[in-house]
Amino acid sequence: MARLPEQRAGEILKELAIDRPPVPVADIARRLDCEISYEPLDADVSGLLYRDENDQRRVIGVNSREPPLRQRFTIAHELGHLLLHRGRPLIVEKLVLINARSTKTGASVKEEREANQFAAGLLMPATLVKEEARRLVGERSPVSDRWLVEQLAKQFQVSAQAMEYRLVNLEVLSAMALEG
Repeated sequence: MARLPEQRAGEILKELAIDRPPVPVADIARRLDCEISYEPLDADVSGLLYRDENDQRRVIGVNSREPPLRQRFTIAHELGHLLLHRGRPLIVEKLVLINARSTKTGASVKEEREANQFAAGLLMPATLVKEEARRLVGERSPVSDRWLVEQLAKQFQVSAQAMEYRLVNLEVLSAMALEG
């Protein structure tokens, strides 16, 4: 039975003894024998994963024009493809999926969702996010939801939007509380 993306991310963190934020995602990629190449890619490309047919050479390409926090997520996302989706030598991350179908160099919608879940689990592990949220709220109660999102985003070195999604998905915050 296939492991869930977040479980696989947790296994990697455990194997590498990473137990506090921010998760050193570029170091993780290197420890998994991936080269990282930062290049100014087309505006609609966040990143890519290349692996040769023997899986001896692995390269994660990152769009150097994107903000550093987005680059961290891209590396984590491409690691998700590497560890979860075998077989395709090249996966290019376009910002818009056309017709929600896989192409020769694109991943399927399901694979994209799995890679995003892996990236969220790697950069924002559920246990650590919940522990830090409890600690922050306990130190400064009451706090606004927006303040909590911003503090956690800084601590985990992710965008506020990524942290907001994560907190809602972990049911730490409700989506309605963040509207407005």
